[in-house]
Amino acid sequence: MRAVVALSLLWLAAACAGQTNQEFDMRLREMAGSNERSLLGGMGRIPDNTYQLDEETKILQWRWDTSYITGGWAPTYQRVGWGLWMPIGGFPPTLVRQGCIVEWTVTKGSTQSYRWQGSGCNTVTIHATPPPG
Repeated sequence: MRAVVALSLLWLAAACAGQTNQEFDMRLREMAGSNERSLLGGMGRIPDNTYQLDEETKILQWRWDTSYITGGWAPTYQRVGWGLWMPIGGFPPTLVRQGCIVEWTVTKGSTQSYRWQGSGCNTVTIHATPPPG
């Protein structure tokens, strides 16, 4: 029974993973060295936060939060003694939260570096849009 649960969890994890972390990093790396306008188009939306470090440098931050509930496993019941039923095994549904943060450093209007972190980055899809005008 444990093997079935373990295989089910592995299958669920594989189904949820849309891309590898390396593929996500490569997608970001393709945007390195671009100007800020192209970066905004490449990320597909405006940043969630912006931090001004000095007159020429700022940090642009994008955040994603993915939550889902994994199904539980009902216990089995075994008869003990005279009419007493006792639950054995099982586990309740579980809330799984996966987040991802991407930060770009932009100096004088040009991307300098990026960093990302989180267990949910492999589920993030960056919808690139052409820059306006």
